[in-house]
Amino acid sequence: MPLTRSLRGPHQVACTVCTRPLQDAVTIACGHAVCLLCLPRAPMGAQLLCPLCQGAEEEKIQTAVTPVSLGPLSETCCEEHGEKIYFFCKTDAELLCVFCREGPAHQAHTVGFLDEAIQPYRDRLRSRLEALRMERDKIEDRKCQEDQKLQEVLMQVESKKQQVEAAFERLKRELVDQRCLLLTRLEELEQQIWKEREEYITTVSQEVDRLGAQVEELEEKCQQPASELLQDARLNQSRYEMKTFVCPEAISSDLIKKIRNLHRKILCLPKMMRTFSENLMHHLETDSETEA
Repeated sequence: MPLTRSLRGPHQVACTVCTRPLQDAVTIACGHAVCLLCLPRAPMGAQLLCPLCQGAEEEKIQTAVTPVSLGPLSETCCEEHGEKIYFFCKTDAELLCVFCREGPAHQAHTVGFLDEAIQPYRDRLRSRLEALRMERDKIEDRKCQEDQKLQEVLMQVESKKQQVEAAFERLKRELVDQRCLLLTRLEELEQQIWKEREEYITTVSQEVDRLGAQVEELEEKCQQPASELLQDARLNQSRYEMKTFVCPEAISSDLIKKIRNLHRKILCLPKMMRTFSENLMHHLETDSETEA
């Protein structure tokens, strides 16, 4: 098979056959790098054998010499020699070209082909990848569960908000109803007070007017001559006799009783409201502390 020469010039790496710096280096499938002129000649059509591996076992003796181009620089290349990377040093965990492999720095190290050396790393990465995927899926499942719990809690909170709104709205309506009831009763008392006042004023005014008329009449009588006064005295004596007038009460006792009863109820309202507010606050604070 044809040999491929390196396009690079001589390097300061020794040939494993002639021990001189490599000239027109080629890489053999076994990993050895030799000068092109150091390769043994073989009959036409026969395989070339590595000069360093000819004394090995039968399987290794038949190792074919496959000249390998040391690679275009566009591929992964050695920064020091510019050659394609074929090997991996397990000791130093470094990528090696053929010249790095044959150099003194890695002679005593464990060196293998890159494809073979990378496989354990790929296996470990795949194993780690699978573990990470399982962990990710587990966390995602947990996240979904927790999200569902949060949604349920949020729904419960929203329901409680509606219950609070409904409770206070009902309490508000009840308070409004009670306020209207109290105001209605006060208005009724007020109207009854006005009614009794009018009746009282009417009764008393009538009596005052009657007495006033008698006073004027008597004043006129007193100014009459004695003969006229004596003439009418016997006839009108009973007319001017004092009549007992019972002055009515301005407000009836029944109405006063109603006013006092309602007054006591209204007087307790601030205390009742304050007690209710304090009990409600204590109840809510106690529930909060218990839940915490």
